[in-house]
Amino acid sequence: MHIPSVFKKQTITQAALLISVLSLVSKFIGFFREVLIANYFGATGQTDAFVVAMMIPGSILALFAGGFSTLVIPFYLERKSKSEEAARKFVDSALLVWGSVFVAVSVVILIFAPTLVHLIAYGFTGERFELAVRLTRYLVGYGLLNILVAIFTGLLQAQKQFFLPIAVSLIGNVAVVLSLFLLHKYLGINSWTVGLTLSSLISFVAMFLVLFRQGFFHHLGFRGVDWHEIRQFGMLLLPLVISGGISIVNQMVDKTIGSSLDAGSIAALNFSARVWQIPLALFAGPIATAVFPTFSELALTDAGKAEYRSRLEQTMSVSFYLMIPASFFIFFLSEPIVRLFFERGAFNPQATELTSFVVKMYVLGLFAHAICPIMSKVFYSFKNTTTPVIISAISVGLNIVLNIELSKVLGAGGIALATSIVMALSFVLYVILVRKYINPFSKALVVEVGKTVISAIPIALICYFSLPYFENASAASVNSFFVLAVKVIIVGLLSLAAFLGFSKILKLQSYEFFRAYTRRMVRRRKSGMGPKR
Repeated sequence: MHIPSVFKKQTITQAALLISVLSLVSKFIGFFREVLIANYFGATGQTDAFVVAMMIPGSILALFAGGFSTLVIPFYLERKSKSEEAARKFVDSALLVWGSVFVAVSVVILIFAPTLVHLIAYGFTGERFELAVRLTRYLVGYGLLNILVAIFTGLLQAQKQFFLPIAVSLIGNVAVVLSLFLLHKYLGINSWTVGLTLSSLISFVAMFLVLFRQGFFHHLGFRGVDWHEIRQFGMLLLPLVISGGISIVNQMVDKTIGSSLDAGSIAALNFSARVWQIPLALFAGPIATAVFPTFSELALTDAGKAEYRSRLEQTMSVSFYLMIPASFFIFFLSEPIVRLFFERGAFNPQATELTSFVVKMYVLGLFAHAICPIMSKVFYSFKNTTTPVIISAISVGLNIVLNIELSKVLGAGGIALATSIVMALSFVLYVILVRKYINPFSKALVVEVGKTVISAIPIALICYFSLPYFENASAASVNSFFVLAVKVIIVGLLSLAAFLGFSKILKLQSYEFFRAYTRRMVRRRKSGMGPKR
């Protein structure tokens, strides 16, 4: 039986491009989701309550599952190199043990929801507090399913199968959009709850069935558990659990301080993320996801170290090449972009002004948000889970101080700026400490990054001088929406042309890489060969 290439293993480049294309489609659907949320609920106290409620089960369960889905890949690959059956049996045992923990934690969240809301959002009172508690309990099932989906995604990615996770995520986005559109009149904010739960359920069922057919979940029973192996896994997982806890504290600090600011501040932080995280979802995330299994394989042998360094350096070079121009573009056009995405219905011009300012503060650290996950995966590929914990602990301590001080001056924007500063510090620490294993920061990479910054300067100039053309522009009606969208697209195309022109003049390696890959793809398509497998 012929199997479509998207369901087979992909190379790093193919996987990153596949994930990027599907992520782009998913982002378009997600755009409509955020438009509906902004239109129906706006940047209000009601939206604040939902964001907090959505974070509680997801973050607490991620305390255990985030590290699990990361660590299971090198463990699985190491055992698979000896025996596929033993590797699948180990995964089944680990998932059974930790899955039981996830269920127990979910029950605890259901019982202690009021206490958790008080802890995370101490500024919530009255109706906003009661709504947050009720929504937290409604969303426990969504959080549990999401955690299991993250683990299933890791298993598929360990086998270099990247299509299914992003495809079901796309379908899930459609489910959320339909739920909001069809049910908001009847269920209000709970139409969002129904959409999220349905989305996670679709992803869970689809991935479970695929993995079951591949031989997983056939040894689910406590009698067959190798407890020595589970303890070994647990000892390495412990630092990741601590790191996850530190990350949760970080999120709590943001939401807790945000809850003490004006109503709508948490919603502004949430809406802003939909803008500044677009480059991460389209480019940085796919790259980090695609390289991790390969890094884990290369780390198993000394012979792979030279190739490891080369691939890591190229990965970082490409990431800088994508993130730096994106940072300039989003920073200068933050207000027109936010207006285009959200300003209609309950989302008023004041919400646009607040959200666009938050976007600017976040985007200052965009490069670090892209690079740090890649650097952390270097440590994980060598089964060093301690160093990322140390970096996270230092970052959280600084974030708490900066959040408190900067929010006094800049409000929600201060929380965003604190995050950018902390991420930049984390980047510096990773650069220093990763040299224990490998040093990707050669002179050539530093020069390449410098050239990328120079090539991106015209983007800043084009966007800055185009701002008068966006004054008084609105997206409230269909016609004004398309006019504003065309203006943003035109400025974007001019910026891209200038960036590519300077990239060619300065002979950037990442530019040559993308151009050469595009040419190869075109030649193969013309010859009827399709992409190389």
